[in-house]
Amino acid sequence: MYINSYNPIDKLIAFLRSKELNKNFSLKNKKILDFGCGSDFKKLAKQYELCKEITLVDRVSDDFKSDKIKFINYKNDLEYLRKIIKDNYYDIIILSAVIEHLDNPENILNILKSKLSKSGVFFLTAPGKKSKFILEFMAYKLKVINSELVAEHKRYYDKKEYDLLSKKTNLSIKKFYYFEFGLNTACILC
Repeated sequence: MYINSYNPIDKLIAFLRSKELNKNFSLKNKKILDFGCGSDFKKLAKQYELCKEITLVDRVSDDFKSDKIKFINYKNDLEYLRKIIKDNYYDIIILSAVIEHLDNPENILNILKSKLSKSGVFFLTAPGKKSKFILEFMAYKLKVINSELVAEHKRYYDKKEYDLLSKKTNLSIKKFYYFEFGLNTACILC
């Protein structure tokens, strides 16, 4: 099984992102899909303990199911993902610190949007454009955050990037804001 290598600063940044989810939503009795969830399954189980049902999706482990948690390794194959979640619908689909790693994030959103419940939403976070220099400095010069993950960044986000993503997916921006001193972004799409 693959385990993400996060140091304390990476973990702090991830913790601050997860707080944004809780600021925007009550997770109690919700059906959640967390795409790009990573491999810290104990932390995820605790974070989502009030949820009704949790589907975790990434490419970091073998499939498993326990109680109300299901993990799917989508094998980096979006058609496989479409097939395996075909009968499920979710209240919140989360892509936290994921879209900046994707060449075409609209592809995954266009697949997953058909899996939103009637009042379902996407919750996205991504590093803001102001953070590029800081993240690269921390990763490559100071070596205090995971440089492999920073190297994977395809783009950094601001409202204009989310407007473009919204148009490519026919989704509406319900809420957009910056957090972490303007270095990170959050967006709710429906």
